[in-house]
Amino acid sequence: MSVLQFSIRIPPELEKRINEYAQENRTTKTRVMIDALAYYLGSVDDVPLSRKVSQLETKVEEIQALVNKHIANN
Repeated sequence: MSVLQFSIRIPPELEKRINEYAQENRTTKTRVMIDALAYYLGSVDDVPLSRKVSQLETKVEEIQALVNKHIANN
């Protein structure tokens, strides 16, 4: 598979969010943008399994925090 390169202009706040997400998930900005485009365009099969697992782990952590908050309030 050949790889193409192109440039885009994005708002500074979006770049900041991409940078933060890439750092938190120990990946590159390029990978973040490729994965985001794949999801947006419905090409989920193009997203690596490791990224899918990472996203599931994040969701599980969010759910666990909600459960813990619920338990603490009851």
